[in-house]
Amino acid sequence: MAVILEPNNNGDDLMINWWTWRPTVAILERAGILPSGERTERCLANGCGGHLTGEEAVRAAAHVEALLEGLGPNERVLMDGERSLEQRATREKSVGEWDDEDLRQVYGADAGWLGRFARFCRASGGFTVL
Repeated sequence: MAVILEPNNNGDDLMINWWTWRPTVAILERAGILPSGERTERCLANGCGGHLTGEEAVRAAAHVEALLEGLGPNERVLMDGERSLEQRATREKSVGEWDDEDLRQVYGADAGWLGRFARFCRASGGFTVL
């Protein structure tokens, strides 16, 4: 399953999987860019009106760019904001075999994705979660 971000003004849609999108939304919520509550929840579901305004997208880009300055090339930001160098071990296990740490590690936004997302935010004029 994928999330598609549709820009308001410029550029192409951006597609990402839920394993990466959910921690991205958490980063934006922790930074106060995306308001907690209904707005955040709408960004975590397809077709429910989730969005960032143009101003929020510019703030998101600046925040993510600052985050990237301290993020190593193989690090991921997890849902709880912690950073991890561990690769997702869940790819080698069935869901029934996952433990608490597997659940924690399964959602992560890496430097490559965060860089693409920041560039998208700068160019998009805001976006809608399709």
